[in-house]
Amino acid sequence: MAQEMKVDPITFEVLRNAFAAVSNEMALVVAKTAYSTPVNEGRDFSGSVYDRWGKLVSQGEFDLPAFVGLTMLTVPEVIRAVGIENMKSGDIYMINDPYVASTHCNDIHLVKPIFYEGQLIGFTTSTAHWSDVGGVAPGSLNARARSHFEEGVRIPALRIYREGVLNKDVLSILLANMRQSWERIGDLNAQTAAVKAGEARVLAYVEKFGVQTVLDAMEDVQNHSERLARRSWSNLPDGTYESEDFIDQDIHTGEPKRIALKLTIEGDHAIFDLTGSDGAAEAAVNCTIAATTSAVFIGLAGVLPPMPMNSGVMRTVEIKAKRGSIVWAQPPVGISGLAATSMECVVSCCMNALSQAYPERGAATPFSILNTVFAGHDTRPDFDAPFISYVWGFGGLGATLNKDGHNVTGSPYSASTMNIPAELQERRYPVLWHAHKCKDSGGGPGRRRGGTGLLQIVEFAYTGGTITCIGDRERFGPKGIFGGHEGGKAGLVINLDTENERNIGIFALNAEAEAGEVMSFWSAGGGGYGDPLEREPALIIKDMMDDYITIQEARDIYGVVVREKDRRRLVYEVDQAATENLRKEMARAR
Repeated sequence: MAQEMKVDPITFEVLRNAFAAVSNEMALVVAKTAYSTPVNEGRDFSGSVYDRWGKLVSQGEFDLPAFVGLTMLTVPEVIRAVGIENMKSGDIYMINDPYVASTHCNDIHLVKPIFYEGQLIGFTTSTAHWSDVGGVAPGSLNARARSHFEEGVRIPALRIYREGVLNKDVLSILLANMRQSWERIGDLNAQTAAVKAGEARVLAYVEKFGVQTVLDAMEDVQNHSERLARRSWSNLPDGTYESEDFIDQDIHTGEPKRIALKLTIEGDHAIFDLTGSDGAAEAAVNCTIAATTSAVFIGLAGVLPPMPMNSGVMRTVEIKAKRGSIVWAQPPVGISGLAATSMECVVSCCMNALSQAYPERGAATPFSILNTVFAGHDTRPDFDAPFISYVWGFGGLGATLNKDGHNVTGSPYSASTMNIPAELQERRYPVLWHAHKCKDSGGGPGRRRGGTGLLQIVEFAYTGGTITCIGDRERFGPKGIFGGHEGGKAGLVINLDTENERNIGIFALNAEAEAGEVMSFWSAGGGGYGDPLEREPALIIKDMMDDYITIQEARDIYGVVVREKDRRRLVYEVDQAATENLRKEMARAR
């Protein structure tokens, strides 16, 4: 590792922040011009800067963490497939191939080489989740898929623009296999504008500082992050830390799938060994190696001290996995559900193992996202068109040493995304939202409590449709640490608490819903941190006032005896003597 910076410290800081600003500007372009709701409102996208070798230089403040790590494989794959010698100014490459460079088929990557006076100096990328790329189910998320042929179009690295000219023939083939092609074109144009904007901004820095200074700064930024990462590893105790997590089920066998991690810290580097994980699933919960790499990246970013996250950090990490296992999917096994299942479990394992080595910054397991699609034909006179609405729920984060987990927040995987307003959903799709709120309970008990999940209730108010969902944590809640309990579980039910109630589960595929039926779905709560018997009684009272726990739960879980003095005014009182005695009894009974 080069220890000396090639540019002076002031120029280094200017350009380090400038590269991040390029990503932010690309994000703004996509947010302002994309057609699909998950992209322009939910911000399910990223835009990053890479050096001429395809190494990540910088991400932006709005980049989806899940995309940033995996694109460390995406750009090198484009270089391998196309060849640097064949790249031309004005080219833009498209790829979504999950098995070499992506997550699932919905995530479309555009990669643009940047040339200055004929010299390749770097790349800009834009990644976005397209709401549909074909396959069996509207939305292309098919938890039951046994192969990627049921999940949508798989795109190897190809030129979508050749020297500035759109390849209309290729685009026509792609759009013919995707629903609502007009929306796909809008997102493609937004991403194209983004990588062009990023290129223009990098070239402006080249004009101002000189090409060699920019190239040197790209190298220095990565070396700087490597030094910070190695210092962080060196400050942690050497040793091996083990963790495991479970995907609820392979829907075809009903059996859970185990992901196991051995984290070994040796001096200034770490080994993430996932070779003990289960073999591939028959259903679409398998994780690609790019997504596994990204999950490790997310896990360590969530626990290690803050630092610019780029390829320099990953130089300090070795990832071990078995080809063909659930964490290194091989074609043609299904993968469309990885983002809500196996990838989240790898993040969980990484955070759990790192928390053992670094408890001061550790955190319990957060919720896993619910990828939910409701689709059909909008029969209202002013619409009369097919619709696909893709949403994901926020949920409870895991508790930490000093703080309860945040309620209804994006997970480490999806931290940059935003809530899609219910009012906007109602304008665009034939549904009514009856609730979008914190779930009253579900945070994992502990000395610090996990955050609560999100409850959403949606009515098919004008017409029927289908529901497809890929989620997790319906059987195994997010794990607590250091004695904390697991968080509450997720679920999806039609007509909840009525005589027509149907529990279709969070692996639903094209489940029918009639006009007037109501879908209730909720995400999991975060895991707890520490022994629940050590939680301060004053915090128990506050939890009761916020309806997170009941008087009985305060007694049974936390060992706190509470008297209700005035329910209407939320006045409660702790019986200190009874609480002390009860907690002693509960501790002895363990």
